[in-house]
Amino acid sequence: MFLVELVMQGIRGFQQLARLRFQGGFNIISAGNESGKTTSVDSIVLLLFPVNDPSKMDILVSRAAPEGSRGALVVYSDDGSYYRVIQDLTRRAVNLSKYNASTKEFSLLHKDWDSTAQFMDGLLPGITADDYGRLLVFRRDACTAPSTAAAVPSTDTPRRAAAPTPAPAPAGRNAAQERKLAELKETLQKAEDAADAEYKAEAARVRLTEIAKKLERLEESRGRLEEVETQLAELSACKGLPENLAELISTHEQEENERAAKTNDVEKDIEALTMQRDTLPVANMVTEKLFIAGAAMGGIALILGLFILLDEQAIYFPILILASLLLIVAGWYNSSRKNAQHTAVQKEIDGLVKERAAIEKKFQDAGAVILKHMKATESKSAAELREKADNYRYFREMREEAAEQQRMALGGQAEEDVRAEYAAQQAEVATLEQASRAVAKYAVDTYSLRQEIERIEGAVAPAVQQDPGFADFGAMTDFSAPSAAPGGAGGSDLHDLVALASRISGIEMEILVPAVESAAQRNITAVSGGRYVKIETGQEGHPVVQDAAGNRLSFDTLSDGTRLMACFCLRAAIVEAIVGKRRLPFLLDDPFAGMDPPRQQQACQLLRVLGTKTQVLLFTSNAALRAPNDPASELK
Repeated sequence: MFLVELVMQGIRGFQQLARLRFQGGFNIISAGNESGKTTSVDSIVLLLFPVNDPSKMDILVSRAAPEGSRGALVVYSDDGSYYRVIQDLTRRAVNLSKYNASTKEFSLLHKDWDSTAQFMDGLLPGITADDYGRLLVFRRDACTAPSTAAAVPSTDTPRRAAAPTPAPAPAGRNAAQERKLAELKETLQKAEDAADAEYKAEAARVRLTEIAKKLERLEESRGRLEEVETQLAELSACKGLPENLAELISTHEQEENERAAKTNDVEKDIEALTMQRDTLPVANMVTEKLFIAGAAMGGIALILGLFILLDEQAIYFPILILASLLLIVAGWYNSSRKNAQHTAVQKEIDGLVKERAAIEKKFQDAGAVILKHMKATESKSAAELREKADNYRYFREMREEAAEQQRMALGGQAEEDVRAEYAAQQAEVATLEQASRAVAKYAVDTYSLRQEIERIEGAVAPAVQQDPGFADFGAMTDFSAPSAAPGGAGGSDLHDLVALASRISGIEMEILVPAVESAAQRNITAVSGGRYVKIETGQEGHPVVQDAAGNRLSFDTLSDGTRLMACFCLRAAIVEAIVGKRRLPFLLDDPFAGMDPPRQQQACQLLRVLGTKTQVLLFTSNAALRAPNDPASELK
């Protein structure tokens, strides 16, 4: 699991909306003093473990804007889903939602405290808010230890660590017991080496599996991306469609409906007029009775005038011709009057046909853009064009989603780097498995060995030797032996922290303790530049630091900066040791304030390496720690 986004408003000093986005690995968030580093860390823990407890919420409510205090956290879970939890600290309300990739929105799952808390417990099984704060939140005051200045007499001579003195042989222990004890210690060391080798091999296998899953997810997303690219290639004609296509299609369909309605009305009128026109008789002047009578009379007049009438009867010829013409004209008038109504109806039909053509032309002119896109996409209708445009938009979003999944799978790395890391991890697994097999025969129950060693060592109490030169040291001084710091990796609960890490991760203490000490040794050597080379658990659970000269220095004798460095190296070692089983965000609240600049840079580099295995959020006031390629944010 890793954190994706934190949003705060009305929380302590954040009166306005503040938003932080995180990557899956190392993140650095720079901020000045009183700019919200501690507030951000406290808000993350509160949102990860929602509880309806006014005492926990009231301390985060802004005094300047108490009426609108709220926070939101988006997490990416191990099941590959995004979840967002929102808490309204003013109204004592909470809700939990899940991201829906198809709708690009968060869908509400729970809106009550009990079900939300139960769901978040499922994302973080076996760990409470107090456990998380103790183990996975490292603050600048995590290594407070009581000062021993009062116990040091005033002197001008610098203090030096006492050289280790060999332990005196216990009184009464015979040579056989000494040999037995030596054999048991040698066997215990070999057993611990075997357990450590097996743990390292197992951790390497887990890491190899994680990288393999990352490559598998990458291949799956690439396959989906290829399918989507194929679909987009088929819809490539939709690439040039305007963003307001839906609005254009809607307007086009509305105009098409209006056109259809008007055209339908016009066609109904044309059909009615056509039927009326067809019922009207068409008059033919040739068949008109008056025209026939006039033509017949004219023919008779010509025959009479040419062959029958005498000179004195010639006056009748023009009369007959005039009467014939009058009858022909009367026949023409009668036929024309009958055809006038038919002509009027036809003229009205022709007008409606022109009106229909005008409607069609106006629609084509108005929908020229849509018709152009329909032609370009080979769509037969606006509905088909809309469907193709929707499909193109859907596949484009799928392509973006697949590309985002690829980026998430890579975790900010290049694919070549992931494959190179996989090959290197394979080689490392083979090497560690070979080393584990070489010492596997020494793997025995270390608990029983330790009990036997303690029994032999405790059989005879060792004689206590006093240095006569310091017999009276402190006789006149009223002070008690320095006690360990309460809490933190530097205090007496180091055993408790490792036990907590063992319980959370499921790694046995016999395996976890050597792994922590090995990682802590590597860490302190790197951060101190080789000045200190080892950290281990001393008597009563206190850390003991060993310098390059072999001097063992108790925790309370170290300077504040060195104690802070030792605590940080131990805590980072614990987180690294359990990362193979539990990958949880590691939060650091300005932890390097007491360290000098070179050690701060080395500690930050250590966190970058740890960020390749789990998410690390470093909140710091030192902006100079940021490297060019670091995912970075800033609080103001």
